[in-house]
Amino acid sequence: MSIAQSESTIVREILIDAPASKIYAALTDPNQLTQWWGSDDQYRTAKMTADLRVGGRWRTTGTGKDGQNFAVEGEYRIVQPPHLLEFTWRHDWGGTDNVETVVRYDLIEENGSTLVRVTHSGFQSEESRDDHGRGWAQVLGWLKRYVATAAA
Repeated sequence: MSIAQSESTIVREILIDAPASKIYAALTDPNQLTQWWGSDDQYRTAKMTADLRVGGRWRTTGTGKDGQNFAVEGEYRIVQPPHLLEFTWRHDWGGTDNVETVVRYDLIEENGSTLVRVTHSGFQSEESRDDHGRGWAQVLGWLKRYVATAAA
């Protein structure tokens, strides 16, 4: 996995041995996303609603290992299956660090494998940026494991 970041932006990349269409579905299908996003020792996403179109809203809810409920939501800005997805992102924890940011997935397929590049921008503090950077590393690992084991 490669890592890059600036003052307000994180970029994470991972190569997954699967076509972009399979990865795009895992990222956007509520039934799939809730199967892989999270782990019992950290937090688990339990529900996702999605109106997958430009201007459509999405929302995920779940529970942390401490039993606290959480939500993350936003609006789709770019929807170009199976290679590009961009949306706003706002979570309900973190006090003053709870600002709207932007997440972009670029899925670059070559020879049956896909480079997944996540760019998350708009952070107002280094602490929030760094916390999310660690989070994206885990999320991409969960995604890779899910796609490798999910039925074609």
